[in-house]
Amino acid sequence: MIDEKGYFSNNTTYFIVSGDWYLVGVLNSKYALEYMKGTSSVLGDENKGGRLRFFGQFLETLPIPNAPQAERKAVAKLAEQAQSLHTQRRKRVEKFLRDIGIEPAESTSRNPLEKPWSLTVEEFTRQMGRDSLAVFKSVREETLSVTEEIVKVEGEIDERVKSLYGV
Repeated sequence: MIDEKGYFSNNTTYFIVSGDWYLVGVLNSKYALEYMKGTSSVLGDENKGGRLRFFGQFLETLPIPNAPQAERKAVAKLAEQAQSLHTQRRKRVEKFLRDIGIEPAESTSRNPLEKPWSLTVEEFTRQMGRDSLAVFKSVREETLSVTEEIVKVEGEIDERVKSLYGV
């Protein structure tokens, strides 16, 4: 992600001072993640919700492919598109949460309502009842569509990065 709004971070986030969308694409690819799984400190099982600790000493060893300019531009464009789609989806989820009476700032990523595209009608009604069912169905459809586009774009990034690593 590239922060274009000047947000401040606390001590539990890590960042690189760069506006390089190509680098964002490579760092967010599944190939960079697999590499980091083998070199980083891990809290829990990284394949079951555990967390990798992206300390500089581990991230500095990640090889970044020196791609031709055309490929750098292609990956950069896709990374920018992926971030735009994630932002679009997040804004829609926040509106949905407010519409059903939950302040987004009070919710967490563990709240299943944060991912309406992955909920069934039964799961939603079990948690919230039937009052907001029409709102849920609408947001589920919208966010599912955006999620499918995210998967497509991120898959293309992964394929391009895979070829750059020669995998």
